[in-house]
Amino acid sequence: MKASLKIAIIRLSALGDIIHSASILPLFVESLNKTYQTSLHWYVDSAFSEILENSPYINKLIPIPLKLTIQSKDLQGLKAIYHTLKQESYDIVLDLQGLLKSALVSRILKTSKIVGFQKAKESLATLFYHQKIPIPYEEHILLRNATLAFSAFSLNIPSLKTLKNPKSFLGFQNSSLPFHLPQGKKILCVLETSKPNKTYPLESFVELAFLLNANHCTPLFLSREALKIPNPKNAQFQSIHNLDLNQIKCLITQMDLIIGGDTGITHLAWAFKRPSITLFGATPPSRFNLCTAQNLFLSANPNANYQRNDFSICTISPLEVSKLAFHLLNSSRVSL
Repeated sequence: MKASLKIAIIRLSALGDIIHSASILPLFVESLNKTYQTSLHWYVDSAFSEILENSPYINKLIPIPLKLTIQSKDLQGLKAIYHTLKQESYDIVLDLQGLLKSALVSRILKTSKIVGFQKAKESLATLFYHQKIPIPYEEHILLRNATLAFSAFSLNIPSLKTLKNPKSFLGFQNSSLPFHLPQGKKILCVLETSKPNKTYPLESFVELAFLLNANHCTPLFLSREALKIPNPKNAQFQSIHNLDLNQIKCLITQMDLIIGGDTGITHLAWAFKRPSITLFGATPPSRFNLCTAQNLFLSANPNANYQRNDFSICTISPLEVSKLAFHLLNSSRVSL
């Protein structure tokens, strides 16, 4: 009879980082299940919990409104979060975030072992770990997450190539969309990212739409809220906004191609095995690219190092993006 093993994973935010972290679950859980009867719980900020709902590898998802509670200085809310964290006990806790807040959440949980990165994003976080896994911060994010999780159990660490081709690890509930999809090839352009210097200019997206129109494609332009989009060439596109995360997941699965900056919604294309083009500027593609046969990227600065004044993404030509888009759309390797 297999021994029971109860694990907590702490990855509170943000959208893309949660997707990167969750992608290791198929290999990780399957490896553990050879020896243990595994139960895996995941602690996530409530703002991002929808992204992990319906994952086949998470036995219990625990959303906590940490960011909102801290921003509003809600002491009663913090007490409620504390009591939530005290409700479960674990054999081991894995902090895949490496921030002080995630380390504090780990320490509040009932456990005798917390595992984190030796080189965490915030060095104070390491004070709360019982075991510190050595891996350079500059390593690819998928390999970094896998190294921590697999090393905690002395398991063989998968190769980066293997990690870039995971089994399906996210799920969604079928949901009707509040708009009709265009005819022909369905292309989604993700207009926004978390930072201005990671965001492809609206003018460039409009130029890209104009180039796609020439091949009878009308792209969808996705934003959080309605945007005023300059359109001097009268390019044809369909603006959509105010979707929840489950609707976005449903939308992604119906797309033939997703194009956007280095952001969570673009990464969802990779997670749901849909073709994509990720546009890199200020962030290093060597650390964050999810390149496969159908998930490609363009980088304006191969030596990028998170510089705030690096707006090199603006120099990526819409023509170059369109050529890569048509390559993917027409590729025999991609089943559309």
